[in-house]
Amino acid sequence: MFYSDELLDEIRLQNDIVSVVSEYLPLKQKGGSYFGLCPFHSESTPSFSVNADKQFYYCFGCGAGGDVFTFIMQMENCSFLEAIETLAKRGGVKLPEPKNAEFFLEKERLNNKLIEIHRQAGLFYYSALQDNKGEIARKYLEKRQISPKIQKKFGLGFSDNSRNSLYLYLKDKGFSNDEMVLSGLIMRDKNGNGFYDRFYNRIMFPIFDLNGKPIAFGGRIISSGEPKYLNSPETPIFSKSRNLFGLNLAKKERPSEIIIVEGYMDMISLYQAGFHNVAASLGTAFNKEHANSIKKVSSNVILLFDSDEAGERAVLRAIPVLISSGINVRICQVTNAKDPDEFIKTYGVKEFAKLIYNSLDHISFQINCIKKNYNLNNPDHKIKFTSEAANLLSSVENTIERDVFIKNVSSLTGVSEDAIKTEINKTISRQEKNFMTEAEKKRLKIRNDNISSAIKKSKGLIEAQRDILYICASYPDIFKEIKKFLSPFEFSEDIYKKMATIIYELNEKDEKILPTKLIQNFDTIEDQRLATEVFAVNIKYNNLEDMEKAINSEVVLIKQSYINSVSSSSSDINEINNLISEISKLKNLDIKIKK
Repeated sequence: MFYSDELLDEIRLQNDIVSVVSEYLPLKQKGGSYFGLCPFHSESTPSFSVNADKQFYYCFGCGAGGDVFTFIMQMENCSFLEAIETLAKRGGVKLPEPKNAEFFLEKERLNNKLIEIHRQAGLFYYSALQDNKGEIARKYLEKRQISPKIQKKFGLGFSDNSRNSLYLYLKDKGFSNDEMVLSGLIMRDKNGNGFYDRFYNRIMFPIFDLNGKPIAFGGRIISSGEPKYLNSPETPIFSKSRNLFGLNLAKKERPSEIIIVEGYMDMISLYQAGFHNVAASLGTAFNKEHANSIKKVSSNVILLFDSDEAGERAVLRAIPVLISSGINVRICQVTNAKDPDEFIKTYGVKEFAKLIYNSLDHISFQINCIKKNYNLNNPDHKIKFTSEAANLLSSVENTIERDVFIKNVSSLTGVSEDAIKTEINKTISRQEKNFMTEAEKKRLKIRNDNISSAIKKSKGLIEAQRDILYICASYPDIFKEIKKFLSPFEFSEDIYKKMATIIYELNEKDEKILPTKLIQNFDTIEDQRLATEVFAVNIKYNNLEDMEKAINSEVVLIKQSYINSVSSSSSDINEINNLISEISKLKNLDIKIKK
């Protein structure tokens, strides 16, 4: 550990896990826990739970789990040190210098080197746009009415037909071949000996992170050829699933809402027209990471995609991703023009501003999309449309807002508002019932299905060890009886041995055992997940007698497994005889729970 346990406890105290997780996805309270759609796998029924009392999260669907540090590591795809820094900043905790952070410093040095490569490449491409070779690119930008001032603002550039001009430029700047290849801007040839530029004969669009650091490029081909647009590959500093073009500029405006468009030119055109709260996707479908990046800038989004079928499908896919991350979504569709750029050039900035102002809420947009599939003059179609619309409206929690939409659907179909409300209530009731049923199934299924393949031996043995660890951590009085018969070294898995050792030591000191205190003793996300599993399912017994029977049978199972393991690897006759004797004693093992 680079920081003391006391400091980590302070950071954890200042970052309530329910509050932290809620910044990434909506949670709904169910009893003593909070549930939401898991951000780490696709699902339609919430199985991701957050325990406010014990300060850990666990997904009954995919098994992801841990404390608040683990959550940030998984959500932000960052190291433990980076998670500490993120949460310390969020909680207002000042960090001292780490005791030993050489590996972190090395990573930071590499990232800074890659950023510098991109900065130099940006200067190279910008310079190329200004000289004779860049004339074809300048004419294209002039045709698109992108002013020289905006070209400079965005650092637009040009990569000529030479296949190694950037490579030679960066080489002259002192960068190594490995560094250049790692940046994604330079590629090795098939033989692995030569090097060539990834981008050529393209207008270059620098991509910046939220802090304004250059991390990648997008390139639009000038002449014929495919692909029309090409982005940098995934690198240590760039991920297409996390970054959006121009979001760094939107952030500076501290906008109340962000307009999201489909491409570089749309974004630049809107910015030039005075709409500085705009960003563009990088040609990939919207996901949770995009939503998290957007939410750091604003919780309100206007999706402005093409009005064709492909654009409509993209919007319908993006809506649930954004909504599940707590972002308010409206939809703007360009009419009588192929894209926002053409609309502004044809009708002017004021008309475009009206278009944005009259953006549809996402529910109305989805209802309109559903309506296209039905002929409302047909009774059968009318019934199906109303049922589908009611299903959609069941997701609207604000009753006033829902009533407004109910009136609209009633007006469209002639179906009474009461009938639509009844259908919605039936849907909500069915969803709640399904939620509880599915959640309960997943809680039970975790005991069998979410065991790491690395320790997937006897399911009964794994369950027994988890149960005994949970009981020892939760019931100090019962622990005192169990410790008389079971030692930490008798657990079959290294992670359980370590957990048992820690739990035994803390109990001996009469210290309260918190799941988060245990979890922080493990470095990898996988180990933290396995440690969390011990506390994810609360064990319930009908009475003390049942609990006593369960404890005895589980301790016997653990001890017998240990004895079998030792005896199978032993060649000492005396030791084997002693182990056989120990097995016979297990028949008489009797752990009593004091009432």
